[in-house]
Amino acid sequence: MNTYEKCCSIRHAIMTRVAESQIYESWGDDLRLSNIREFFTKTIERWSEKEDFSIDVSDLTEDEMKNLAFGKFSKEDEGYLIPIWLYPFLQENVKSNCIDGNKYTKKSEMDTDHRMGYLAYSVIPKTAN
Repeated sequence: MNTYEKCCSIRHAIMTRVAESQIYESWGDDLRLSNIREFFTKTIERWSEKEDFSIDVSDLTEDEMKNLAFGKFSKEDEGYLIPIWLYPFLQENVKSNCIDGNKYTKKSEMDTDHRMGYLAYSVIPKTAN
């Protein structure tokens, strides 16, 4: 799978878990919450056994970022803000620009504070071939 396909797969799985939590009225709140929480830990474990499933967001084109609902901080900024749902899957080495002007090269340097579902970090899309 390429990076875009991995992101689409993650998005689909997250949306499925959220929908299950809404439509299965017989599920109690504990089951609803554990279904969503366990998705992240189990998915990361399962996928990492097969291959490196971490996401290199700089491998996405502008169109792919738009389709995956990356956001813009400003029209002048060429980068796209990372959606928070991708954070658990980001590779450790990720070059990003914080909205405060600082540049980062590691996921571990980023915080998870978000506004409207976007991390405060943008990445430059790769040029489409």
